[in-house]
Amino acid sequence: MQGSKRPLAARTRLGLTSRTVFLALALVLGGSANAADLSMPFKAPPPSPAFSWTGFYIGADVGYAWGKDHTTEYVTATQAFTGFQWNYKANSFLGGVFAGGNYQIGSFVLGAEGDIEALRVKGGFFDPPGAGDTRMDWQGSFRGRAGFAVSKALIYGTGGIAFGNISHTYTNLITGISETTPNIRAGWTAGGGVEVALTPNILARVEYRYTDFGTYRYASVTAFPGLTGQQEPRFSTVRVGAAYKF
Repeated sequence: MQGSKRPLAARTRLGLTSRTVFLALALVLGGSANAADLSMPFKAPPPSPAFSWTGFYIGADVGYAWGKDHTTEYVTATQAFTGFQWNYKANSFLGGVFAGGNYQIGSFVLGAEGDIEALRVKGGFFDPPGAGDTRMDWQGSFRGRAGFAVSKALIYGTGGIAFGNISHTYTNLITGISETTPNIRAGWTAGGGVEVALTPNILARVEYRYTDFGTYRYASVTAFPGLTGQQEPRFSTVRVGAAYKF
């Protein structure tokens, strides 16, 4: 019986070896599980939806208008040119409100917009025996817009009908009689700009437009009877504005 028993040292070594193998196996299995966990990709947050320019908006702007008017004098009865004409500058700061809507098709954006602005355009000439000046207190427009969207930026062109309250004053420096002819005049306006979505609801823009109120004539009644003045007001305007998109 004693011959069949293993020595104590051998049994001790066998026990240590079994425990060593068990611990190694546990470490391997545990490491594999941890490695499997590490190999699992993190779930990325869903991408934010692309910004859409479709919708209505309302905003306000400020800017500066500069340009010129041209006065030409004619004989009322014959419409013959008298030889008198004068170019003069007219400019003003301005501020107003605008509103409109856009519809996006792919990268293209179509829309319509209207605005109304207050300003104090003033300019004139002094050429004895006469003097004159041009004034405009407010202006507005109805326009179409078309542009190309690049993510949260919109590059656009715009154009349409312009209108404004324009008055012209002719003064006879000899008699001291002045004659003012106020009227609402219509013309056209065109330009372009860049608009940026600062947030899903806040838009900011920079815009340039050229406005031409056409050519028209006033027959003087009291200041220079028998003479007609022709006016040709034209202006450039730069605006910066912000809007809320619904």
